[in-house]
Amino acid sequence: ILNGNRNDEFADRCPKTAQVLDELEKEGMLFGTPFSFCFFSTLHGKSSIRPHTGPMNLRLRMHLPLMVPNVSEEKIPLSSTNNTRPVTGIRVADQVREWKEGSAVVLDDSYVHEVWNDSEETRVLLLLDLWHPDVKAVERESISNMFDYARDKGWIGGGKRK
Repeated sequence: ILNGNRNDEFADRCPKTAQVLDELEKEGMLFGTPFSFCFFSTLHGKSSIRPHTGPMNLRLRMHLPLMVPNVSEEKIPLSSTNNTRPVTGIRVADQVREWKEGSAVVLDDSYVHEVWNDSEETRVLLLLDLWHPDVKAVERESISNMFDYARDKGWIGGGKRK
């Protein structure tokens, strides 16, 4: 899902993941606006994504680690403090988590967050946007209708949602 639009090739290449998306959509959990995404995120060794925030708090972002470097016992010292951090992980506000294969991290990405991979190996996760549970069904419908209207008017890209 890119900007709320599904890529038909995704279902062909990743049928099980596409099936999960279909179920989430049926349950009304899949965040379906121009700010919604679902993709496999790759972070190569010795790289990071600097601290940043998402554009709103209407959604929760799920990170499901699929491939995590095997370095769980190692910690990296932080130069400015006596603290350490995992070799590969995520920080949301003041909370730090180490990636563990198959163990999802769900976050409100409107908070400042960053990810890193200080290992030599690649980290891969499934990133998926879900409606924030505090947004009621009637609000979800109104928000979705607003974005559909804006798409129809040409104010935002992507054409009508599939």
